[in-house]
Amino acid sequence: MTNDEALVKNLKLNYKVVYSGSEAALIKAAQAATKNRTPLLMYFYEPQWLFTKVKLVKVALPAYAVGCDDDPAAVACDYPPYLLDKIVSRRFAERGGQAYELVRNFNWTNDDQNAVASDMINEKMSAEDAAQRWVEENKIVWKDWIPR
Repeated sequence: MTNDEALVKNLKLNYKVVYSGSEAALIKAAQAATKNRTPLLMYFYEPQWLFTKVKLVKVALPAYAVGCDDDPAAVACDYPPYLLDKIVSRRFAERGGQAYELVRNFNWTNDDQNAVASDMINEKMSAEDAAQRWVEENKIVWKDWIPR
C-alpha cells in the first residue's frame, strides 16, 4: 500500500510521483542514482539487501499516530511501523523446553538479514551457504540465543 500521491498533495510537497513499476526497477533506480550522484526520493523497506550496497537515509515525515491514515485521501503522516513478532503455540511455549528458549532468545536485526540476503543476491550464494557464513562471522550474536 502506498500513500505517496496523498502525502505529496497533503504535505504540499513540490514533487511528482512516478511509479517504478516493480521492486527490481526501483532497485535499479537507486543504484543508478548512487552511481550518477543524482537525487532520488523513494519509498522502500527494510530488511533488504540493497542497504548493504547503497547508502539510503530515511526522510522523516510527520509522525504516525493511530488513525492518521484512516482517510487515504487526507493522509499527511508517516507510514505505521511494522514490527514483526515471534509467534509460537501455547503448547510449544509451555512444553518446548530449550527449543522454546532458543526461539524466545532469537533476535535477528535488519543488518543481519541484509547481510545474508546480500550474500545470496550479490555473491550468488545458496541460502545455506549465506546462513553458514553469517553463523561463522557472528558467533558473539547467536551464542547468547543458546539456552544454558
